[in-house]
Amino acid sequence: MIRRLAAAATVAIALSPWTVQAAEKTVVLNVDNATCELCGPIVKRTLLRVSGVKVVEVNEANAGAVATVTFDDAVASVAMLVAATTNAGYPSRPTN
Repeated sequence: MIRRLAAAATVAIALSPWTVQAAEKTVVLNVDNATCELCGPIVKRTLLRVSGVKVVEVNEANAGAVATVTFDDAVASVAMLVAATTNAGYPSRPTN
């Protein structure tokens, strides 16, 4: 009986509106050093390898590229995305 009550309480808490739910977020990153034809696809592949990333779109800009990334914020973070591109040789920062 106690186990059933504990299980019911756990389910109730998990389904309550006070629990934090993961959400998809989108961030736009300015990516430096991405100036050649191959850079955009490399940046895109690098970001897609980050766990939780759903969609990446990379467009060329004047001194680099602009990456629009949609990700699950329960799994990935902006810091993880920036670290991934930076480690691949393409430092990035979120636009404001």
